[in-house]
Amino acid sequence: MRKLYITDKGKAWSGISLEDEKLLEISRDIVEKSHWRGGCELEFIKTKKEEYYLIEMNPRFPAWVYLDNGCGQNHAEALVKMALGEEVKPFTRYKSGKMFIRYSYDMIVDISEFEKISTTGEK
Repeated sequence: MRKLYITDKGKAWSGISLEDEKLLEISRDIVEKSHWRGGCELEFIKTKKEEYYLIEMNPRFPAWVYLDNGCGQNHAEALVKMALGEEVKPFTRYKSGKMFIRYSYDMIVDISEFEKISTTGEK
């Protein structure tokens, strides 16, 4: 996934799945050599000379993990199946050009309603 828009803290606010065989090859190699057996996120930068540098490896699924569903894969389901000892075949294909766009919605409510929800969990 390439970040299309980031927040002031560098978090992805929108992104797109892409085809990049070299990046996939590098990623497979890193995961294989690290022996990591869970969800993770690898963050790279790519130079103008087409060089890749790993800048961060997070040992968890990223906040935008639902993008994998839109691309035809379900990483969370696969991880649960692996944890249950079920056989999971490696994903070999996905759809590129799928986007995610995070959005926020402002709600206007009376403070008394918010107090009820936050203190008793009821409306």
